[in-house]
Amino acid sequence: MKTYMKNIFTTLAIVMLGFAAQAQVDKEINYDATLEGNRRLYLRDANKISVVPQTRDSIIKMTSINYSTIPTPKTITIEPKLINPAKINVDEKLGYLYRGYIKAGYGTYNTLPIDLYYTDGRSKKGSYGVHYQMLRGDGVNLNDKDSIPDRYSHNRAEVWGKYFFKRTQLLGAVNWERNVNHWYGLDMVNNYEGPRLDSMNFQQRMNTFGGNLSYLTYQRDTGEFNFEGKIGLRGTQDIFNNKETNFDLLLHGRTLKENTLYSMDVGFNYNSFNYFGPDMLGNGRMDDPMFRNRNWDNMILKFVPTASTTWKGLRAKVGAGIYIEGRGSNPGHFYPLAEASYNLFDGVVVPYIGVRGSTEPTTYLSLYRENPFIQTFPDLKNKNNKLDVYGGIGGSISHAVSYSVGVNYYEWGNFHYFVNDSITSPANNYYTHGNVFTVMYDDLTAMNLHGEIAIFSGEKWKANIRGDYFNYTTGREDHAWHQPALKFLANGQYNLRNKFIIGTDLFYVGARWAKSTVPVHGVTQAEDGSYQYKLKGFLDANFKVEYRYNKRLSAWVQFNNTLALKYQRWSAYPTQQFLAMMGAAYSF
Repeated sequence: MKTYMKNIFTTLAIVMLGFAAQAQVDKEINYDATLEGNRRLYLRDANKISVVPQTRDSIIKMTSINYSTIPTPKTITIEPKLINPAKINVDEKLGYLYRGYIKAGYGTYNTLPIDLYYTDGRSKKGSYGVHYQMLRGDGVNLNDKDSIPDRYSHNRAEVWGKYFFKRTQLLGAVNWERNVNHWYGLDMVNNYEGPRLDSMNFQQRMNTFGGNLSYLTYQRDTGEFNFEGKIGLRGTQDIFNNKETNFDLLLHGRTLKENTLYSMDVGFNYNSFNYFGPDMLGNGRMDDPMFRNRNWDNMILKFVPTASTTWKGLRAKVGAGIYIEGRGSNPGHFYPLAEASYNLFDGVVVPYIGVRGSTEPTTYLSLYRENPFIQTFPDLKNKNNKLDVYGGIGGSISHAVSYSVGVNYYEWGNFHYFVNDSITSPANNYYTHGNVFTVMYDDLTAMNLHGEIAIFSGEKWKANIRGDYFNYTTGREDHAWHQPALKFLANGQYNLRNKFIIGTDLFYVGARWAKSTVPVHGVTQAEDGSYQYKLKGFLDANFKVEYRYNKRLSAWVQFNNTLALKYQRWSAYPTQQFLAMMGAAYSF
């Protein structure tokens, strides 16, 4: 390309020189020239000036110079502050302890409940307190066509105190109990023979005074001997001046040797009952052979040595019970004592098995507390718990749920029954017509199947359910009087935001056989001259709601026998139906 362009420029130059020569010499010269070559031409970029050119001035800014003076430094005063020492709370702070509370209310049938409690508070030296409870009511109008009142009242008071020594403790208490009830269970459908009912004293009043004193040690070193002694004394007197005195002494000692705990219980119980009278018209003591020997003196002495040990998940205990009675044809009793349990899966499953036995006194007061409608001169015999063989499985499914399923086999001697009795003594003006229970004794064997589940979720809610089934075999008697074959119990409580506490109690008692020496409407007479019949099972439901206004003040409402069912716990004695109460509680 470059050679070609070079040839072109050479040709043009020759042509131009030709034209110049022609201009100087007027003579025509014609020639032809042919140039060949390889010429390359390059085009350069044209630098064009803009249509409207602008000029720009270069401006250089001068740095401004500032002059300043160094200020005088400010005086700084340092004030050190104390740092509070660090505190580590090993235990949670104890809440404020209220020293006492009073709870009172009012309900239908003029029911009046009162509960008062007071203590001196926390102390390293000791403490003391007082507790009083009272419940009274007019009963319920049974429309039984008699003038016997149905009123009742229960009072109980206790003053207690304890004192701490370095490694020992002394406790003492004095208590008083007063119970009033009436024998209102008369069957007026049948013919009644006796004096006017409004002229008779069918009221029973039981007063009990007592106290106890105990002393115990708590040595912490392994192998040290620890001791506990308790002595108690009480006196009971009813409205007819019948008196009972009970003295009880219990000594307990234990010591730990390696992995075995050795213990020994020594007990002594003495009970004296004196029947004085008078009769229900207040004419003095009845001079009748059947009542004359109703004075009882009874004594029980016991020795119970035991040894218990643990090995991994196994817990075992062996021992024996030696009991000596002051009365009876067979004063000495020996009972085996053994039990074992094994912990599986961290307490989820704990099978257990055991055997035991004992002799326990039957007192006038213990019979009255079980059935307040007993006669005033009961026969008293010691209850012989010949054998109690038990086994089952228990455990905890979680921290909130526990359970137990098991079976018990019982053999009792001198098991007491309550039978409706009729006693007529015109010479002593003593009349009863089935409204007073006499006490009868017989041998009894029972097989008990039971199951229980308990749920506890902190202070939020808790519940417990238990069921029992019994199969009885009697000695001389035809049936186990007033003993149910089926029992069911359920209770629960729910805490709603610490403002409302909702609780309920449900219990069911199955059918029971009853026996009476007086005619019963619709019941035929048995071969032994008594009247035997079944009492229907019953369901009772109680509910309670408490509203906590603050930590000191709360209000509550309670309903008993909410379903208002008619039933008899004891034969001839209808229970109170629907009962509503409300009240308040205050802590101070």
